[in-house]
Amino acid sequence: MLCGLLLIPATGRLARRLEGPGAGVAAAFLMAVTPIAVQFSQEARMYTLLPLLAALAAERLLAWLQDGSRGALLAHALLLAAIFYTHNWGLLILPASAAAACLYGKNRLRGWAAAALLALLLYAPWIPVLRAQVRDPSYLFIAMVQKIPWWELPFRSLQLFASGAGDTGGTAGPLVAMPLSVLLAAWLLCLLASPLMRRERRRDYAALLMCGAIPPAAGALYSGLIRPIYLLGRYEILVLPVTIAVACGSLVRMGRGRRAAIVVAVWAIALAGMSLRFTSAIERRFPEPIMASALLPALRPGDRVVFCGLYRAAMEYHLRRAGAEFVPASFPPEAGDHLGWYYEGLYRPEAPEVAVAARSHCPADGARTWVVATSGAVCGVLIETLRSCARLSSPFLERGVPANQILLAEPREP
Repeated sequence: MLCGLLLIPATGRLARRLEGPGAGVAAAFLMAVTPIAVQFSQEARMYTLLPLLAALAAERLLAWLQDGSRGALLAHALLLAAIFYTHNWGLLILPASAAAACLYGKNRLRGWAAAALLALLLYAPWIPVLRAQVRDPSYLFIAMVQKIPWWELPFRSLQLFASGAGDTGGTAGPLVAMPLSVLLAAWLLCLLASPLMRRERRRDYAALLMCGAIPPAAGALYSGLIRPIYLLGRYEILVLPVTIAVACGSLVRMGRGRRAAIVVAVWAIALAGMSLRFTSAIERRFPEPIMASALLPALRPGDRVVFCGLYRAAMEYHLRRAGAEFVPASFPPEAGDHLGWYYEGLYRPEAPEVAVAARSHCPADGARTWVVATSGAVCGVLIETLRSCARLSSPFLERGVPANQILLAEPREP
């Protein structure tokens, strides 16, 4: 929430540097009510810290390019390093900033190159982690939840900036009817492009447009040619403040005074209504604490709890916090190496190693095995194996979803 609040004046400051106080006020109002920003301000993740740092970095970059301020250049370098550490998409700012610096001549470009080198040196300790993430197949979850052609993604992001938000399931869509959302996105695109038709301050606008357009374009191209990294409704929030700043600067230039104020007021009120309607309807009732509260009184020290899918991280947290003593396990076992994602397509239910892993959870005499199950053929192998080697029951069946997904395997009676 704090990052979301700070994002408002940071966006206003960027727009003010570009086009003066009127654009700054307009950009601050719009950022305060844009649905995607409001949504992620309510979640304890990096999706408001990322655009906050990006807005500050863009403003300091523009200060260096306009005035040659070395203090601004140093701040830009430090902010770049912070962005890289915040999210891997932050690396896409490098080509965008380089393209912006190219517009201002060799001296500015050389200064920016030194700042970029400093940022990369500060980021160097994290490079081994980045390499491990690149090799990891976790990116497959993007392909699993999102079927949008890569070349459509940047325009879809403009739709979200104009009239939509992401959700926690990896899908995203406009909060108004599709024809209207397309018109709003086209209008936003016209606002972004119109300053290039005038000579006055064209270079400043072009520099910020580079910062706003290149990261999503590069992300989309990488997704199309190499592997999916563009999760619509999340990662592109990196460039949201730059987009709003340029659009507000353009709007103020086209209709100074009362006309611009009326347009901004109507736009802000419409976004505020969509934000209120969307964020107040988000369901934040997750199954893990409910299942943990059901399982906790029935656990005995030494019981084994086998988690399928993505249940382990959150359930283990709630159970440990309550003082439960048990032996945790993941199924398939490799899922325990990456508790933040699960992609069933990586496993074959008929694979011998899956069957061996399932048999290892058959309870010995005096022992008990609990299974926190999900649907899916791989978890089904575990359940069928336990049914064949133990007495399987559903102790919380009468409680309904989600507690009825917890199964108990006990040794068969002699």
